[in-house]
Amino acid sequence: MKKIKLLALLLFTVFSYGQNTFSWGNSSDYGPKGSQNFYPGQVINMTLSYSTPGDFSYIQVILQEKNAANAIVNSYGSDYVRNEGAGQQPNSDTFSTTYTIAANAPTTLPAGNYYFLHMFMWTVSNGGANDSRNVNITTENKVNTKVNVTLNAKHIVGGKETFERSKYIGIHANQGEAEWDGNNVDANGNPIDLRDDLLNGLDVYLGRDTGGITFNLNQVNEDPARSGFAKPTGSNSIASRGLNARNSYASKTAIHPYESRNELILAGQLNPFWTGDDQVATGKGWFLANGTATGEYMGRYINEFHSGNGEPAPSWVEVINEPAYERYGGPGNFTNDIQDIADFHNEVAAAIKAQTPNALVGGYTTAFPNFEKGDFQRWHKRWKLFMDVAGANMDFFSIHLYDIASKPDGKIDLRSGSNIEATFDMMEQYSTMLFNNVKPIIVSEMGGVMNGQRNQDWSPYRDWLWVKSANAQLMSMMERPNIIAKALPFLVLKAQWGSTPQGNPYNNRLMRQENEPATFVPGYGYTGNWVYSDMIKFYQLWSDVKGTRVDTTSDDLDIQVDAYVDGNKAYIILNNLEFVSKDVDLKFIDTQFGTINTINTKHFYLDNVTPVLLVESIPTTTSTVTVGAEGTMILEVTFANAITLNDSNTETKYYATDYLKPIVANQTETFQVNGVSKNTYGEAVLRLGVGRPHSKLVYPSSITVNNIAITIPSDWRGYDQAQRERFFGVLEIPVPFNLIQANNTIEVTYPDAGGHISSVTMQIFNFNRDIRTPPTASVKGNGKLKQVKIYPNPTKGIFNLSAIHNTTEVKIYTISGVEVKKFTNLKDMDISDLEAGIYFVKTNTGGVAKLIKN
Repeated sequence: MKKIKLLALLLFTVFSYGQNTFSWGNSSDYGPKGSQNFYPGQVINMTLSYSTPGDFSYIQVILQEKNAANAIVNSYGSDYVRNEGAGQQPNSDTFSTTYTIAANAPTTLPAGNYYFLHMFMWTVSNGGANDSRNVNITTENKVNTKVNVTLNAKHIVGGKETFERSKYIGIHANQGEAEWDGNNVDANGNPIDLRDDLLNGLDVYLGRDTGGITFNLNQVNEDPARSGFAKPTGSNSIASRGLNARNSYASKTAIHPYESRNELILAGQLNPFWTGDDQVATGKGWFLANGTATGEYMGRYINEFHSGNGEPAPSWVEVINEPAYERYGGPGNFTNDIQDIADFHNEVAAAIKAQTPNALVGGYTTAFPNFEKGDFQRWHKRWKLFMDVAGANMDFFSIHLYDIASKPDGKIDLRSGSNIEATFDMMEQYSTMLFNNVKPIIVSEMGGVMNGQRNQDWSPYRDWLWVKSANAQLMSMMERPNIIAKALPFLVLKAQWGSTPQGNPYNNRLMRQENEPATFVPGYGYTGNWVYSDMIKFYQLWSDVKGTRVDTTSDDLDIQVDAYVDGNKAYIILNNLEFVSKDVDLKFIDTQFGTINTINTKHFYLDNVTPVLLVESIPTTTSTVTVGAEGTMILEVTFANAITLNDSNTETKYYATDYLKPIVANQTETFQVNGVSKNTYGEAVLRLGVGRPHSKLVYPSSITVNNIAITIPSDWRGYDQAQRERFFGVLEIPVPFNLIQANNTIEVTYPDAGGHISSVTMQIFNFNRDIRTPPTASVKGNGKLKQVKIYPNPTKGIFNLSAIHNTTEVKIYTISGVEVKKFTNLKDMDISDLEAGIYFVKTNTGGVAKLIKN
């Protein structure tokens, strides 16, 4: 994504007069308000909302060129997108329309001039309102992204090489929840078994449970012998309630087959588990004494509720859910520390393990990591402190990551892209510095937060915001299969408990009632059968992906790519972080020369305000695909023959010995990355975490690796983070592989002061051979490779072509793509000196054949 700093005066306001309101609802689809980029001829999809107590007249959109004195110099493309002249219009409405940037709008303006997109509603008698803003008009970038997929080279990260569906494709639910039941129907109104349809039909896993353990703590009696402890045995005790729960579960035999899908995260809610300031009593009116009492209850709960004929034991236990959500000053605070939370985790973890020694316990399940707040003071007082104080006693670290995909003021605050990379890299490096290894990370909630649509009726557009966020974040999680123990989308089933008093439904839910938002019953809510919301498209999109991960490259950081092969199928995943659609050129580096039988695609994108999952077959000659703005495409490519994985790309991260250094103007900061192991062939990427105010340069002026200056790119993953407090992201900088040594010195210099270098990581990709230069075939033409006939085949040594025609040269390759023979005399070609096995013959005219040497 091209990063543009807006130099003109920002004049974006939502102006209202006499209680008039007007707003562009889906503005964030095109980037942050005030720094949006458009090109001449671009068609912009708009969802506009307005309200006036007066008499509506019209809504006009016009692109204006203004000078430094804010005077209009030129106007381009005036459009009355709603006009009373076309007939009586309502005085309050939300509607969809389009506006086209004038084709003659210049992309270069005189010094001091800027573009202003003026959007306003006018009334007959009550003034107007606008949602105008500064914009940039730039030349449309027609350069296609280049994506390569090396089908035969497995990509191994920390010993992990397969797509673990149970880790990534889950729902925030447990198998026994009551919300699975009810009047659930499909799109045609046919009844469905929701568990079977979702879990088996779309290959989805479970889950997380914060409800059962919290409900029972609120109901259990206090131990009469120990004040502040839950009663372990006897009437209304942990044991008696656990026995009842186990017997109830045992009787529900219909749900037992789903146990294999229940890799459960168990977590206590803040109240009544927390025993510090502002403690809340249990439902029985008593208070837990301390962290030991909390942990003892949790350990006994696991033993009594998840043993014998009960539900399977949880895979992970989070001490407490989001303990610092609001209690410590909210997401922007960087002065309050969490010493008491860290101490509490130590006490609880010890008490849980005293009851259940094999339990994997972690925390602190933070809602807003925001390490960079206060120039990284929040890191020092929150996550660093927690890792210092409690990290040694945690089996894993737990975190929640969300894109704030919409805000009431039209702004956005996204983690997807470079920010989420910087968050992970900082945790990984500091964990390595403390414990000499990266502790596992569980992302027990992820996806989108749609604050701009909070307390409103359900809409497909709101669901789009969540799904596109989850897709982008998941791509970053999948890059860390050895570190991410589980990444769970925060999506619950029906969330009837989460509706507002006014009946507005909870945002993050899989199911909705079929008549939403048309019919509302005051005091009750909506009625009708339960159907899937558009959030089901997340699971439908990912339903088929499986197999072994293979090597991929993209020359654009904003096109995230991953790929897996299974038998004769390859699954290529493309995710677009850009706010505009992108054309992607695909090339398969396929040393087996297998022909393509079919290409099926699933493309998730936004059509105006409606999320679309387009499933279609495309020609096998396709060489370029278009991925919609912030969209995701998964291609299922079926070959004639099974794909053999005979090459490898083994990825390892090496972390510097120092981190979080302040940036001083023209002062070189030095980092050591030691103990690097490299093969003859491979690639290297320097990952530089940076947190800086927006007025500062993101990229340094100089970087050297072992005293050699390297080229510094100008892009990073995702958007410019203009509406965050400061930029916090990872810069991914290719390093020539020949510069890498066992011990490496990295020198970084910035020309201006301010902010910090937050992390330094060297990412090494070791190849078993030069996998970048085997015979290649683009997607186009893969179905039409010319086969040549050879005889005898198999052969003990001598072979010939059945027809030579214009052939003047024949090359012999191993199945790994290594050239081992070349012939220009094409009579009685002899390979008797080669080892027995399978080889490929390729002629200078493009013919190919498989040759077996006995």
